[in-house]
Amino acid sequence: MRIAILSDIHGNMIALEAVLKDLARQGNADYIFVSGDLFAFGAASDEVLPRLRELPGARFLLGNTDRYLLNRTYPSMASSNGWRDTLLLSFRWTAEQMGDEGLEFLKSLPASHKLAIDSFRLLAVHGSPRSDEEGLTLETGAGELKEMLPDRGVSILTCGHTHIPMDRLLGGVRVINVGSVGLPFDGDPRACYALLTFPQREGSPTQVDLRRVAYDVEAAVDQFYARRHPAADISAYNLRTAHSMGSSLIYTPEMRAGVRV
Repeated sequence: MRIAILSDIHGNMIALEAVLKDLARQGNADYIFVSGDLFAFGAASDEVLPRLRELPGARFLLGNTDRYLLNRTYPSMASSNGWRDTLLLSFRWTAEQMGDEGLEFLKSLPASHKLAIDSFRLLAVHGSPRSDEEGLTLETGAGELKEMLPDRGVSILTCGHTHIPMDRLLGGVRVINVGSVGLPFDGDPRACYALLTFPQREGSPTQVDLRRVAYDVEAAVDQFYARRHPAADISAYNLRTAHSMGSSLIYTPEMRAGVRV
């Protein structure tokens, strides 16, 4: 049994295609989990949606930025050093590109998926089991994770949201942050996703491959300018450096207040 887990595509069609080609080279997977943040901030959300819907065996989750688009309540960004208006325009622009069909698709998405494979109990979320705005990182403690988990039988927890890949054992739970397909923040501009291979023999560990896939970053940057994306300059910096021009633009507690537009 193999499961590919993608997260945080953020409307980057060029990165998504590179990842899907790499997955095909690896022999594909029995299931594909797409763990949220599918569209916002990207230049090609209108292309990403039909491509994702073509994938056989795909299961989708709602991420925090998907929820902002769906509810039309966007992060307040009160402390984002002048970028607030630009990023709000980016959300509006994305919603227009997606249209009613895209927003209807988001309405159908759950916050989590569970899957039982022999003795393994996998829980897939976007951020953490208790919030799509909470990231799991190297600083997360075992006690904190225990408080988050609704089901003590979980043996593998997969997530995204932070845009930084991670694979660690935490309080007996294997926590796999699959990073970001379309907007990495760990200094490596290559797309990232995870490929999990479950053993055929009882007692053997699950093989986790956090794969990095090179793609044409400059072509993705060009898309932002060709389509007159309102946050083209910010996006160009983020894609080229694989760092956020102010990480508060995406996932800090200040965002929870929200602004309705």
